[in-house]
Amino acid sequence: MIETEYIQPETIDASSIKNVESTFINLHRYLKQNDYKGWEYDDLLASKPVNTLTFNSLWLKIAAVQVAKRSPINLRPLLRVPKLHSTKAFGFITKGYLLHDLYTGDEKYRADALQSLEWLLKNACKGYSGYCWGNDFDFASRAGFFPKEIPTIVWTSHIQEAFEMAYQSTGDSRYLDVVHSVADFIVNDLDRIEDKSGFCFAYAPGINFPIHNSNLLGMAAVLRSYKYSRNAEYLEIAKRSCNWSVTRQNIDGSWYYGDKPMLHWIDNYHTGYNLDCLSTAYEIAGDGFLDEKVIESTYSYWIKNLFDQDMAPRFYNTSSYPRDIQATAQAIETFCKMSVKYPDALAKAVDVFNWASGNMLQKNGSFAYRIYKSGKRNNLEAIHWGQATMLSSMGHILYYSKLKHK
Repeated sequence: MIETEYIQPETIDASSIKNVESTFINLHRYLKQNDYKGWEYDDLLASKPVNTLTFNSLWLKIAAVQVAKRSPINLRPLLRVPKLHSTKAFGFITKGYLLHDLYTGDEKYRADALQSLEWLLKNACKGYSGYCWGNDFDFASRAGFFPKEIPTIVWTSHIQEAFEMAYQSTGDSRYLDVVHSVADFIVNDLDRIEDKSGFCFAYAPGINFPIHNSNLLGMAAVLRSYKYSRNAEYLEIAKRSCNWSVTRQNIDGSWYYGDKPMLHWIDNYHTGYNLDCLSTAYEIAGDGFLDEKVIESTYSYWIKNLFDQDMAPRFYNTSSYPRDIQATAQAIETFCKMSVKYPDALAKAVDVFNWASGNMLQKNGSFAYRIYKSGKRNNLEAIHWGQATMLSSMGHILYYSKLKHK
C-alpha cells in the first residue's frame, strides 16, 4: 500500500497536522508506559471465574461478553481479567510506526515497529500451512465460539499488511516471506462456501460464516502475495472470492455484514474494510479483475449514509450511536487510502480525527471506547479496539499528507 506519488489532496491546515502528530506522540507514550498491554471490549472470557460460571454454554459465554461490552463500569479488575499483549494491536501499531517514519524520514519509531513484528512472528498460531494469528482469549458471539488462539482471516490479513509495509520500507525479504506464507494459510487451511458466483473464505478454520469483510480481507491477502509472485492460481482464487461478494453487493452500493438474514446489518467500519480491500484489488489486478464502479458506489453510499454532518462516524446506517472508536479509526484510515482516488478524502479524514480528538481523547493520551446516546462515555482503554487502530489511523494521515504530485 505504500505509494511514492499520487494526486495531491487539497491542502490540509498545518495546525491540524501538528495536532495529529502531537496526539500520535502522546498515544505512543501511553502504549510504551503500559508495555503495549491492555484490556479489550470483548475479553471477559479471559477471566477464569467467568469461564467457570458459563458452564461451556455458548449463550452464557455470549451473555458474558455482551455484559462487559455494554457495562459503563469496567468489571475486568473485579473479575480478574488480565491485561494482555494483542496480535491485532501489534499489527496496527506496526503500521502506525512505519507510516510515521515515512512521514518524517528519521526512522524514529522503526525499532518499535520491528520489535512488534518479531513478537508477532514468535506468537503466530501453530500447526497451519502458513503464518496466521488469532485472539489471545476465548470469544463468543452469535457467529459462534472462537477459542483462544484459533486464527481468523480478519486479523491475519490485517497483520499481513503490516509485514508487507515492513518489506516495502526495509527491503528485508523475511517480511515478504511472511506475506506469501499468510496467503498459503488462507488458500490451504480455510474452508470455502462455494456456488456458481465464486466462493467465500471461511472466517476461521472450522468456522464457516458467509461474511463479506472477512472474505474480502482474505482476497486482498492472496492478492498481496500474487503481486510479488505472479502466481496465476492465486490470482484466480482471489478473483472467485471477489466475485462471490461483489455479486451480493446491494443495489444502493451498501453491503450487509454477511449473506444470511441474521447477518443483515450495515455498519461503518466493516464497510470501510470492504472499501480498503476492493481498492487493494483494483490497484493490484486492475479493470479485468474488478469493475471500478463497485468501489465508487460503495464509497458514495459510505459517505452519504454512515457519517453525520460533523463527520462523526455513525455506527449503523440506521443509527449514529454508539459512537465507537474502532469505527472512527477505520474511517480515518479508509479516507486516507481513498484520497488516492478522491483528493478531498484526506480532508475528511482530518475532520473525523478532529471529531475524535474533541470527543474521545482522554487526558492520559488514550482514546475512550464508546459514547452512548445518553451522552455517557465508556472510558475503557481498549488496546486494539482504540489505541492501536488510532495510532495506525494517525500514521495514515501524516503519511498521506506528505505525498507528492504525480
